[in-house]
Amino acid sequence: MNAVHDPSTLLLARIRRLANAEYDASVQALLSTDASPALGFPPDLRQDGFSVNADQRIDTVLIARLSIAADALTSEAQDAGTLARLAPCDDADDPAECAKRFISRFGQRAYRRPLDEDEAKDLYSLYVAGAQDATYEEGIAHVVRGVLQSAGFLYLTELGAAAGEPSTPSEAPQPVELTPYEMASALSYFLTSAPPDAELLEAATRGELSDPENRAVQARRLLANDPRARDTTVRLVREWLGIDRIERRGKDSLVYPDFASDRPSIIAESKDFVRAVAFRASGTLSELFGATWTVDSGPLELYETGAKGPIKGSTELKDRVGILNQAAFLATYANANESHPVFRGVAVARRVTCMHLDSPASFNIQVFPPLPDPSLTTRERYDVHAKDEICAGCHDLIDPLGFAFEHFDGMGAYRQKDNGQNVDSSVEVAFGQGFDGSFADSNELARTLAASETVKECFARFMYRAAAADGDSAATLGEPEFIDFWKTRSAEQRDSLQETLIAFVKQPDFGWRLRL
Repeated sequence: MNAVHDPSTLLLARIRRLANAEYDASVQALLSTDASPALGFPPDLRQDGFSVNADQRIDTVLIARLSIAADALTSEAQDAGTLARLAPCDDADDPAECAKRFISRFGQRAYRRPLDEDEAKDLYSLYVAGAQDATYEEGIAHVVRGVLQSAGFLYLTELGAAAGEPSTPSEAPQPVELTPYEMASALSYFLTSAPPDAELLEAATRGELSDPENRAVQARRLLANDPRARDTTVRLVREWLGIDRIERRGKDSLVYPDFASDRPSIIAESKDFVRAVAFRASGTLSELFGATWTVDSGPLELYETGAKGPIKGSTELKDRVGILNQAAFLATYANANESHPVFRGVAVARRVTCMHLDSPASFNIQVFPPLPDPSLTTRERYDVHAKDEICAGCHDLIDPLGFAFEHFDGMGAYRQKDNGQNVDSSVEVAFGQGFDGSFADSNELARTLAASETVKECFARFMYRAAAADGDSAATLGEPEFIDFWKTRSAEQRDSLQETLIAFVKQPDFGWRLRL
């Protein structure tokens, strides 16, 4: 057995359901549609903040929505002539043979692998049922409806070629290599949230994806050429930082009357800025956290702006640095009517630096927010936690990171005063984590975080967890080994958003699972 495939470090063989974004991308690729029916599905279950994970389930509500979506997509494909293009059949042809050819081609694309004999027979039975007392086209439509609700389409397998072999109770867990088609799907869905394209499937057919270098070539091609890869990178970063939650965040309209009208631009900035950094600027974590510019689609009226920025469609900023000082982060980690230094500090500690923080519930502590007091600043009110003997252990870590952001209110606007008093955002960070220092505010803190190896490693850890999609951040199998592999990359690669994603694809254990 090859030592790099140590069973104790491998992810488990499994089957997982497509997340909503993956479902939409899959039907769009399959039927050449712009529809996004999953917008009407129940929200994805989240694990560690990520929407793609193995805990997704199918309940009765989703079953009904899948049926509605299959009917709507099939009807659209009929009306648009898509089915006629996908399943041509001339008058001189035998409709049964046309249907079998269509099932073979369409089924392989839908299931992301060649059909087995039983699957082909079952789909042909759907054709026969649909065409009976009807037309060839109705039979094809019935096949499409069935495929869109089938397990082969809705689930991704990571089982390996040995999955069908019988096992005995005495048989020890065994490493198994994913099939070439499973490897292509694992790579494609991680990087693009969509099924493999023709070039990736051809590489799988030739058996090239067992080679890490070939996988890296395919990964770089997708990141360079596929818009869905750019969208997926944006989603991964937003879910990592939790700023995608701004889409569901509300504010007190009496305190922040402009929030509802500004939220679309806040959301746009959170997407467009990540996309610009990753694919148009340096592509680095350093710039993500340390940029002195933002995109023009952002809520510029909230910011103090300067001249045109370094890339097209960007603007220099005078009052803030990097993504942590943008409205999406600041408004997400705030109350409906004020800033919340604890929310911000916890987010930076857990999501940006990977520091472990115990939950108050683990100490049987019930947390109550400090009482309103118009004579005190928010910092003065929340400083009470550090004075409590039980709370101080965690708040000595949380509060310096959170108080640094106090120059920004609950919507993300800069402020000099809070309750009529001067804001104090100065903090002392002394955690021994490589980003210690005295900081006047969150901008100085952000610049230090931007240069921190701790932050880069934390990003790599979260990207591994997102790719592993098993929802257990406390003990994700293979994470220490991946970090060891990631540390062998150059300093430039460790700072690169794209190269960190490619490192997951290139790691030796990428195409291996543990069969129990």
